[in-house]
Amino acid sequence: MVEHVAEDIADKSPEVFLSLDTEQMGNSRMGNDLIIKLHVLMKSSQIYDQKNVALNQVVQGSLELINHFLKSDDSLALKVIRNSLFINGQRLKVGVDSYIGFKFVLEQLQKKRVGEFQISGTLDEKMLKEFVYHLMNLSDGDEDNAKKLQEDLNELEIKSIKVEPLEIFEEDEFFGGQTDPKEAGKKLFFETIGVIKEVVTGIKKDQFIGARKMKRMVQGAINLMVKDESILLGLTTIKNYDEYTFNHCVNVAIYSLAMGRRLGLSKKSLMELGMTGFLHDMGKSKIPKEILNKIDKLDDDEWRLIKEHPMTGVEMMLKIKQLGEMSPKMVIGVFEHHLNYDLTGYPKLIRKKTLTLFGRIIKIADVYDAMTTPRVYRNKTFRPEQALAIMVQDKNGFDPVLLKVFIGILGIYPIGSLVLLDTKEMGVVYETNPDPQYINRPKVILISQSEGRRKIGPAVDLTEMDGENKSYKRDIAKALDPKKYHVNIVEHFL
Repeated sequence: MVEHVAEDIADKSPEVFLSLDTEQMGNSRMGNDLIIKLHVLMKSSQIYDQKNVALNQVVQGSLELINHFLKSDDSLALKVIRNSLFINGQRLKVGVDSYIGFKFVLEQLQKKRVGEFQISGTLDEKMLKEFVYHLMNLSDGDEDNAKKLQEDLNELEIKSIKVEPLEIFEEDEFFGGQTDPKEAGKKLFFETIGVIKEVVTGIKKDQFIGARKMKRMVQGAINLMVKDESILLGLTTIKNYDEYTFNHCVNVAIYSLAMGRRLGLSKKSLMELGMTGFLHDMGKSKIPKEILNKIDKLDDDEWRLIKEHPMTGVEMMLKIKQLGEMSPKMVIGVFEHHLNYDLTGYPKLIRKKTLTLFGRIIKIADVYDAMTTPRVYRNKTFRPEQALAIMVQDKNGFDPVLLKVFIGILGIYPIGSLVLLDTKEMGVVYETNPDPQYINRPKVILISQSEGRRKIGPAVDLTEMDGENKSYKRDIAKALDPKKYHVNIVEHFL
């Protein structure tokens, strides 16, 4: 069922080679660092007064980055356009580490109706403090806020900061109406990583944990999948090494919920399945990081610890009183997620039994995400279509029916695959075709190179026909390795 296990493609490169602008990348990283520091500074201004010593270090860190921009570009402009932030004309690509800060800064500027501030000339700590405190003290929703803030800065003789009002577009959904599903998906995804981290950390310390928050996250994921499952499936392309365990648990839950929906599970069962995905690897939190990330071969004691983590996870789950009455399906699902379809794997079973549905679903989701995620101890990371091909060839590892369901969800070229089309165009698969007969004809975001810069879009449907020739306009020629073409897959889903 899975074709085109990609071979080495160096001999047939596409006509357009996508190069990286390293200077642009550096500015983008600094921009994200600045947003993180501004987030902390803005939050701190709501807690401390300007004379508080704890504030000085936060201000200094922000000022160092601001002055770096001023030295290289002579000015620094932070601008809001709809739901994006731009620094000196460059749109910031939000990442896992900067998402919380990004959303806070963006939402505060939108609420305060401040669309842009420009810094030039000299800026010291006192000026920066005054600016942030006056900004955060503005009333929400007042269209005259930018004018008021500028007048305050002029009175304080702070001439190096200019403020502009927020440009409001009638169709912006931020100021009314239903939330954009894509924005809702990103918010849900990153907040869930934080919630799982909070839960696992709390359990380790025998502290109260936010189990209710986790339940809300699962419900949010289910609701979003009903609207458009491709949004959350696209976000599973995010692979954050620093937060691997928590990121991985979110991805596994998303894949599992997608399978559960295709199987027609009830809302209650989907809730339990999502929670199982979130919690399936919590037993690993008891294993030292130096063992989890060990590059060399594990010794017998270390391997024993690894194999114990499903049982450890079960013990930890049973301690979560806030979850209420624990469903046996959840507990057994966590226990079984490293057992193969033929009952090999671990933990060792005293007697043979049939694996539960939850165990078989989590097993597929867990292995696929693990295979497609870079790890420090593994030289090779498999591309999506490679991982599926290997899983299909493993006759003993997975429930064959569920694996077909999974492939039907992801497609032969799964969401996040970089592909070369027969038109010599390059693109990223962002949505599968729900019709099984078009499993090899997903929707693709085209990528091109113009004037030394990468251009993203438009999106094309590979079922689109050429009327004159009565044939498809585009076909996938083969899958490509994103690393070879310097393509960051994640940026197409953020």
